[in-house]
Amino acid sequence: MDTKLTLRLDKEVIERIKIYASKRQKSLSALTEELYKSFLMKSSDDSESENLSPIAKKYKGIIGNPDFDADAAKFTYLKDKHLL
Repeated sequence: MDTKLTLRLDKEVIERIKIYASKRQKSLSALTEELYKSFLMKSSDDSESENLSPIAKKYKGIIGNPDFDADAAKFTYLKDKHLL
């Protein structure tokens, strides 16, 4: 359901947004909605990582393969290291 929203912005900002929207063939409403959706998605990702330690936050997402088995990799590494 679409609902009307009134915003007050600097005139220069509005003019620049209109040019930006025109180049992308989108309405100001569509751009604003995309902006807020993007912001909300990012905010939800941030709230999930609030419970992580600083080290976990630093390395979160570094391993891109969801099928990666850390225990198997550790076992293989230790087996090779100790020549078992």
